[in-house]
Amino acid sequence: MNPVLLRLYPVSFRRDFGDEIAESYGEATEGAGRRARLREAADIAAHALRLRLGIGSSRPAGRFFAAVAPFGLAATGAYAAFNLVESAADWYVIGAEGVGALATVMNGCYLLTLIGAVVALAGWYRFGLLCSIVGAVGSSGAFLHMTGMPAHARWDLVGFLVVPVLVAALPLLCPPDLRPAPRVRRTAGVLALVVWAVLLVAAVTVIDPLGIGLLLPWRLGIPAAAALFLVGRRSFARLRTTARLAGAAAPFLATLYFSGYAQGDEILMALGALAAAAVVLRLRRGGRPGTVTPAA
Repeated sequence: MNPVLLRLYPVSFRRDFGDEIAESYGEATEGAGRRARLREAADIAAHALRLRLGIGSSRPAGRFFAAVAPFGLAATGAYAAFNLVESAADWYVIGAEGVGALATVMNGCYLLTLIGAVVALAGWYRFGLLCSIVGAVGSSGAFLHMTGMPAHARWDLVGFLVVPVLVAALPLLCPPDLRPAPRVRRTAGVLALVVWAVLLVAAVTVIDPLGIGLLLPWRLGIPAAAALFLVGRRSFARLRTTARLAGAAAPFLATLYFSGYAQGDEILMALGALAAAAVVLRLRRGGRPGTVTPAA
């Protein structure tokens, strides 16, 4: 086992369980290919990160991120779908010949992000999450190269480029034993959901290719509603506290603001609606005899 992987753990944990981790890694990767070794290394790195941050299934922080993770995936998928619709509208106006190679790469990364988020929500959590993160990083990098701006001027784009990547990576903090239950258990069902997501993006584009009139807000609204539907009732049932409700809404608010899709007034309206929902949630929880609202 690579010693660098063990050094990712806190010193005390490494001293007490280092030999067991190395032995388990050796058994899991004995005779395995490169892909299996990378998967096991990624699991160890994620576990070490959660230990350093104090995020475990037995701790409030771990349960908090388990409740928030599906909504991070939903926000990531909805934002990728929105950008695909915007790009398709550009193709409609200027023609495919006017789209450069970097734009094609960026849209391919958006598509990978969308598919990854859908697959993760459907049940292939680890594979889908990896695809969504790679796609988010790739689309941000392609956009950065497309701008052609000097290095000192690119700091203005930090929020626009970094926030989608952070939102896509948020589900990494979910403890493995608290991951959302699979929505679909068969491969055919997962593939059907992927086709459904791609067709939904195509339908939104065809309905209003130029974004005329009142249909423009639905370029993000329809994918967001579809993603929240895919999240499922069980994930919504986990939002039993104000903190979890705010954490679930944060990925959507962040992508709305930093993408430039919503300005200050719209964000304030969304925060007001969130505050009202938090009050209703607290009243509902407080009205049950013997119910104590936990911190997270």
